[in-house]
Amino acid sequence: MNIATVAGTFFPSPGGAQVQTHNLCNKLYDLGVNIDCYIFEKSNIHNNNYKIFVLNRIVLSIVFLFYYYLNINLSFILKIYLSKIIKIKKYDLWHFNFLNFKSLILMDCLKDLKQKIVVTFQGIDLQLDSSINYGYRLDKKYDNYLKKVINKSDHFFYISKTIKEDLIKLKIPQNKMTYFPNSVELNKFQNEKLKININKHHCFITVARFSEKKKGYDLLPEIAEGLIKKKIKFKWTIIGTKTSQLMKNEIIKNNKEFFEIIENIDNFDEKFFPNSKLIKKYLEADLYINLSRIESFGITFIEALASKIPIVTFNTKGVNEIVTDNYNGFVIPEISNSLMVNKIHELCSDFSKVLSIKENTLKSVQIYDLNIISEKILRTYESISLNNID
Repeated sequence: MNIATVAGTFFPSPGGAQVQTHNLCNKLYDLGVNIDCYIFEKSNIHNNNYKIFVLNRIVLSIVFLFYYYLNINLSFILKIYLSKIIKIKKYDLWHFNFLNFKSLILMDCLKDLKQKIVVTFQGIDLQLDSSINYGYRLDKKYDNYLKKVINKSDHFFYISKTIKEDLIKLKIPQNKMTYFPNSVELNKFQNEKLKININKHHCFITVARFSEKKKGYDLLPEIAEGLIKKKIKFKWTIIGTKTSQLMKNEIIKNNKEFFEIIENIDNFDEKFFPNSKLIKKYLEADLYINLSRIESFGITFIEALASKIPIVTFNTKGVNEIVTDNYNGFVIPEISNSLMVNKIHELCSDFSKVLSIKENTLKSVQIYDLNIISEKILRTYESISLNNID
């Protein structure tokens, strides 16, 4: 097959959508697919077997600026540019992975040029939560254009039930949807040796970029203070872009010995994410602490489970589809700092509860194996290309 992937966001910006695009493209290449990835800005990634093309920034910027700010449609210019690509490449379909306004313009033009289109929303491009100022759709121009062109897609891959619910609200027929969750290369985790924690403290880990409300980092200082007051000996490793911002908080700044904060662990040499150095950090942990208020899926959750780490989490969108209470983690019924502190204290006081479910974590993540998901996606590509899926 001949597939074009359009990444609405890509490296060097780290994130789940970028990881999924890269991993899927590399795996599809292994399966014999001729796959090209189109991006909006130059990337620093070089561990790709697939080809990367930067879209013409001048053409796309002109069309975007006139459309977004002046409501003047100059898409004919973009269609001329895209027509040349189509004539040379002859793609079976275009797969948009994560949308922004420019992606919507591209979709609109490609459909006018009789191309087949598949869309995977990754979260912020579809979800909406005004209480934490989250979602591109808070921008009315994006929201209106999304509603105008969304039905031009031939098919949708939804990564979670919450994404499916949002698609249904936009009146997308369910026969145009297929469930493909995010995935991980499980073999990569299983090839790493599990490290036995011989420390005199409990090791916690959270992997998420610094998004104060969405990722729940505003809750972290008070939770940490509660744990310290209960005299729990712990080391909390926090990994993610701009997480050094946490050091501005007095509680964290004055208790540095309890934290290890790492801005990022790059992956420039390995074929699949996450980096082996990050996997080693997972393997050192006893518990994964999730404070997010909303997730579309949460790739770090399945990375943690693949590392045999139970997850302690609030009962929030995205994670509640992955973590089952007392099976592969511990679910707190509501967002409450005191309940989180009490649950962690309970588990640290009787760690047998954690040990008793460690094997379940790996069992629960088998359905998210990149090899299985990629093969299913390839078969679905073939069906869409042959018009077997409406």
